[in-house]
Amino acid sequence: MQAQSIVPIVTTDRMQATREFWVDLLGFEVSFDHTHYLGLRAGAKGAHEIAFMLADAEWPDVFDGRGVSLSIEVADADREYARLVARGVTMLAEPADRPWGARAFVARDPNGVVLFVSHPIPAAMEFQACVR
Repeated sequence: MQAQSIVPIVTTDRMQATREFWVDLLGFEVSFDHTHYLGLRAGAKGAHEIAFMLADAEWPDVFDGRGVSLSIEVADADREYARLVARGVTMLAEPADRPWGARAFVARDPNGVVLFVSHPIPAAMEFQACVR
């Protein structure tokens, strides 16, 4: 398979809170806007996307808030952390240097999706061979 793109879709019953979090707080752009489906992208057309949709016959189960994590790279994780804390975003971990080459914090969206928000830093010696 030669995938042209991959868009994770989270089935939710919290569409308004999801829109407010991802668009108003994180600054994602709307790529598709329907009462049943909200497509979001991390910038201009062609940027990475995530989508949220209401449950229906094909996707009957609402995400239960466990087991999905997204890694989001930003220019300055510390600045984003301070901005999001000031806006009341639920944080799971404060910014810290990770030995695999990331300075990151961990937050949670209204659906329970865990967000690992980071910017790159030099990897510790034991992880340098892992970076490709």
